[in-house]
Amino acid sequence: MKHYRIYSPFRFTVFLVAVIILTVCILGSFFGYFDATSMDDRTYQEYKVRSGDTLWDIAKEYGSEKTDCRQTVYEICQLNDITAETLFAGNTILIPVEKQENRME
Repeated sequence: MKHYRIYSPFRFTVFLVAVIILTVCILGSFFGYFDATSMDDRTYQEYKVRSGDTLWDIAKEYGSEKTDCRQTVYEICQLNDITAETLFAGNTILIPVEKQENRME
C-alpha cells in the first residue's frame, strides 16, 4: 500500500476547503437551497377594464404608495402582455397589489 505525504499543509488545507465549498454549492443548487424566493408582498387582483380607463388611471388607483406609478404601469403591461394601445373596455387584466392593500372594485 502506497503512503502519501503532505508536503505543504497550507496548500492541502486550501484544496480541502475549496472541495468542501464546491461540494456544498453543487449539492445546494441540486436540492434547491439557493433558489431565490420573492420577499415581495404582492398578490394579483383581476380588474375588468371599463370604457375610458387608462393604464395610468388604473395604476394610480391600485398602485402602492411606495411604488412609482410608472413602475406599476410597467408591471401591469408585463404581467398581461399589453400596451396602452391594446387596452380595451371589457378586457380582464391582472393588477399587482400588496397583500395588506387588497381592494375590491
